Amino acid sequence: MRRIGFVIFTVAVLATLVKLGMWQISRAQEKESLGHALDFRSEQMYYSLASLPPDPRWYSLTLRGRFDHSRALLLDNQIYRGRVGYHVLYPFDVEGQWLLVNLGWIPAPAYREQMPVLPEHHGEVLVSGIIAPPSSLLELSPETLEDSYPLRVQNLNTGALSMHMGLVLQPWILQIDPQSPVALEQTWTPVVMGPHKHYAYALQWFLMAVAVSGLALWWLRRGKT
Repeated sequence: MRRIGFVIFTVAVLATLVKLGMWQISRAQEKESLGHALDFRSEQMYYSLASLPPDPRWYSLTLRGRFDHSRALLLDNQIYRGRVGYHVLYPFDVEGQWLLVNLGWIPAPAYREQMPVLPEHHGEVLVSGIIAPPSSLLELSPETLEDSYPLRVQNLNTGALSMHMGLVLQPWILQIDPQSPVALEQTWTPVVMGPHKHYAYALQWFLMAVAVSGLALWWLRRGKT
């Protein structure tokens, strides 16, 4: 019975290790596909919301419209060079259609109850950038949104924000071109970790599986002597 229990336990551990390795390989393949899509799509520029394809992610977009500074969003807990700050997002009005534009990073004041001084760009403005899916973190419960602005948020849930702000927002974010005159400090990157690291992690899981297999075989042979 002891040997049977050991074999069952070993098989379970090996299955887990192999599954983790395969998951890392799938993540690497996703990152490779994302990289290819970024290279291809970011070179194609669109100049109106109506002309966008059904899946507009990672395409370049140039629009003329107006910022709504009265409903500014601050994406919380954005670390840059060891300093805590926010990503500043404004609703952008393009002939009655709304989207969120991420202008970039701004440092947070020394005290939590203080709000940073936000830039304002009045009148009609030309903005260019990359269309990206809204950033999101794991939530144990829906985020409670404050009533006052600037609105600090942990996630960019465009559906919930549309209801809260009374605007019909696009389900994506326009990450502004770093060369834009209205851009702040740019810390956003579309791919946080490249595929090579995922392949390296997969190799580690597979090597652990090989090591566990070797130890299990050694123990089983030793038990026969």
